[in-house]
Amino acid sequence: MADRQKGRYSNGSGKTCQNCARAKIRCIRSEATGSCDRCARLGKSCHFREGRIVKSTSQWDSKDRIEALEAKVDQLLAQSGAIIPTNGRTAEVTSSTSADAKDVIDQGLLTIDAANMLLNEFRTTLMPHCPFVIISPQTTAETLREDKPFLLLTILTAALHDNMPLQRTLEKQVKKVISDCMIFDGKVSFEILQGLLVHLAWCQYHSRPRRFSQYLHLAISIITDLQLDRPPEHRFWRTRVNFHTELDRKSVSWGREEKRAVIGYSYLSSSQGCSFPYSPYFESMCKLLAADAEYPSDRYLLYIVQLQQISEKITLVSMQHVPETQNTSFGLEHYYRELKSELDLYRANLPYLLTESQILFMQFYTVEMYLCQITLFDHKPGAQALRHELSFQIEVVRMGLTAAKTLLHFYMGLPLGCDAKFPNVGWVQLGFAVTLACKLVVAASEPSVHPHTVDLCRALDISNTMRQCILRIQALITSDMDASGDRDVFFHYEKRLKRVQWWFESQAILGPNNDYSHDAQLAEGIDPPTGDPGHCVDALQPTLSGPDNYIQWPGFFPDTAIDEMYIDWIAQTTTSLNQQRLG
Repeated sequence: MADRQKGRYSNGSGKTCQNCARAKIRCIRSEATGSCDRCARLGKSCHFREGRIVKSTSQWDSKDRIEALEAKVDQLLAQSGAIIPTNGRTAEVTSSTSADAKDVIDQGLLTIDAANMLLNEFRTTLMPHCPFVIISPQTTAETLREDKPFLLLTILTAALHDNMPLQRTLEKQVKKVISDCMIFDGKVSFEILQGLLVHLAWCQYHSRPRRFSQYLHLAISIITDLQLDRPPEHRFWRTRVNFHTELDRKSVSWGREEKRAVIGYSYLSSSQGCSFPYSPYFESMCKLLAADAEYPSDRYLLYIVQLQQISEKITLVSMQHVPETQNTSFGLEHYYRELKSELDLYRANLPYLLTESQILFMQFYTVEMYLCQITLFDHKPGAQALRHELSFQIEVVRMGLTAAKTLLHFYMGLPLGCDAKFPNVGWVQLGFAVTLACKLVVAASEPSVHPHTVDLCRALDISNTMRQCILRIQALITSDMDASGDRDVFFHYEKRLKRVQWWFESQAILGPNNDYSHDAQLAEGIDPPTGDPGHCVDALQPTLSGPDNYIQWPGFFPDTAIDEMYIDWIAQTTTSLNQQRLG
């Protein structure tokens, strides 16, 4: 019996007072009765929870379990952040849960040495594709872990593109931090803005369904709340009754880092249809960065923004913005001439060659192809396409073929494996280029157009180009699977490229006698032959259209939400496309 009562004092009370339990401090009582030593020293009222009186030895097994449960309850109460009255006032007990939160290094997912290697990988191979978040050569993983842990987490996640299972594990950590900061009571800071920008830039590596638009709008809400879309001197201006109007209003600014980040979000959200419109302030920030360039990429930001403005102008003349009654062949030709001249002037005024910046190089030829797409193929499903003069049609087709050849041959000339570092925008550009190139070659095979475009079609050699693109992507595919059994993103890219390849080859088999004119009747959509493993595609993937090729790219670049080449193939997308075709 005496052994059974070892955990209790002789007066039948618990061995830890309530004050010590809340503070998670060992309760020491020199005497069996009275206050504990700590409460006596602090002059606090010491209360012990009364223990149950033991009536028989047969009940002690259950009472030991009850005592253990009671001790656990005390521990949980001490760890909670509940509001507890103390000395007539309300004092909030700080929870240790958040303080004890472990990052991926504490969890043993990565070592600090591995984190430094991945940070260097990001800095040397990924960062050139995203000049909106710059990590200086002096910055280490230890420094970022201390100062900007979320930014470090997103950098490590992006740099793990060659280890998909671990990358998806880190992505879950990113989601948790985002939810804690944006939904619960975490602190929303500029660091979160930078981390989201990195996470968005390489969103092709995210698990499906991807949340590009949702993350983008969360980031824009932070920009709006912090008023980073306006000059620092105009921030936090409020109409108020103030007797001290001469007082200086302190504005918060993160200097060059802030300017790069805001420009980056403007770039990503362009043509996205979100509430982050272009502002002249963005261009002034670019000029300030270029005037005293801290990094070489600072010199290019102004021209990235300007080229994106031209892309938005092209979107404004598309069928989604211009009423059908006002969209005439003459009007479209006028817009084409105007926008083509603006593109030519833009290139002539560049202070350096396009080849000096891979971002600008790919962006420029994508915008040229986008102008071609809007001019030739942009019409609403079920509506009769505009008829153009033959000479004008030939001119536009030649421009598109030239741009497609330049961009795709540039891609095929890159060292193997370097495309794994491409951000999502780069893959959207390549997907658009491959798809539009196929459409242009089919259109160029029309008898009246073919003699004027045969040289460019041979130079492009789209059949061989697609085979080479597929081989490059196959070199990036691994056998890894994530926890849900999903394969890496390149596995899905290969299937979609093969789908485009099959569609093009099926058109080539029809031969030049087939009518490829733009006013040909809409086809129902071509499905690949069943049972052919070489052309296996997702069951939910929407089919490409027939000879009329009316794949539309409204607000194409860099809108990943409507990209028909690399969008998540989900049922909602297929349903939406089918409804458009039936409308």
